Amino acid sequence: MNYFINPSSFTAVFTIPCDVVDKHLKLATDTQIKVLLYILRNLSSGINAENTAQALSIPTSEVEDALLYWNQVGILGCDGNTAVNQTAENVPVLKNARPSRTDVAKRGLEDERVRFLMQQAQQHFGRALKTNESSSLLWIYDDLGMDISVIMLLLQYATTAEKLTISFIEKTALLWIKNGVKTVADAEEQIAETARKNTAWHIVEAAFGLKRRNPSPKELEKVDRWLNEWGITRELLHCAYNACVDQKSEFIFSYTAKILEDWHKRGIKTAEDVEKDSERRQNETKGKGKGKGKGNGKGGSSSVDIQSFEESLETTY
Repeated sequence: MNYFINPSSFTAVFTIPCDVVDKHLKLATDTQIKVLLYILRNLSSGINAENTAQALSIPTSEVEDALLYWNQVGILGCDGNTAVNQTAENVPVLKNARPSRTDVAKRGLEDERVRFLMQQAQQHFGRALKTNESSSLLWIYDDLGMDISVIMLLLQYATTAEKLTISFIEKTALLWIKNGVKTVADAEEQIAETARKNTAWHIVEAAFGLKRRNPSPKELEKVDRWLNEWGITRELLHCAYNACVDQKSEFIFSYTAKILEDWHKRGIKTAEDVEKDSERRQNETKGKGKGKGKGNGKGGSSSVDIQSFEESLETTY
């Protein structure tokens, strides 16, 4: 059967740079190609990672990875106001294209460390490396300048975390470079920090009854501060949850965060402290005239300074 382009399909067209086909069709992933085609087709609407993710039914993180790829190889520009720049802020922007399969083979012959890296990577993946995988690993080594020993640790980390994909490896490598990781010790510290924050999130997730999801960086920083810096217990997390629901009739993460901040400032560390503070506030309210004072409007029994931290919530969160 002979195929041909239907002339009627040319009633509406858009432009694709030749380099996309000539240099990147074999290297780019399916998602990266999808994202670029969608962007080129909808240039008049601007580049927005969330809108693109919704239109293509893929995670926003994968769209951001794709945008970063096309930015690094010079197909997309970055003027400081796009999603590309926001996700890759302070990360080296590399204009050169990823190495081809020929480049990888040549470097493997030239540098035994590259050959060793590819062999070890194949053992982790349990199969021969795909072109984009070997290309990305060489790019991390040659262009990002990451030491072989650190890349090996990154592969082990991805394997242990059950996230052995080239997308995760690239994203983590860029993050480590951004955070100044240069040695195995630096990388181990980064891994430990990530594990500490993730553990804190899982504790908070269980205490608040949250649905399983990936937390935002801001949420990770908050829960890390609560548990690992302030020493907040699961018991106190439950108390904060109950205080929020009592006041708002629903759980609100930002509101609960302000409750915990208020308690931390006032030295409230246990459920007993919460109860004592609640009784003290109730007695103060009764002393002002049986509800005619400036209580919280719900009997004066809350241990939370509702007015002060609600004002703070409106202005700072």
